[in-house]
Amino acid sequence: MARNCTDWYPLLDICGLRGCLIADRDGVYDPGTPNGRLLLGLKGSISELELHTIRSRLTAGLLAKAERGELAVMLPIGLMRDPSCAFQGW
Repeated sequence: MARNCTDWYPLLDICGLRGCLIADRDGVYDPGTPNGRLLLGLKGSISELELHTIRSRLTAGLLAKAERGELAVMLPIGLMRDPSCAFQGW
């Protein structure tokens, strides 16, 4: 529901005050209890770390493709590639 901890903790506060439960495939959590809040906080932090890791791997993959010369980038509409102008590196 949230992409980072800045969004996650206010959501937990609101759910805790309103008595809402939060469920995922592992269980149902009550953010109004200390144990539920702790578990949801940990899940939120781990989720943010996973998102950072995935982005880092995707960026590393793009850079590796660019170094091999295999990165194809879409041009804006109206522009065409000129095959006679190949990039030769720095």
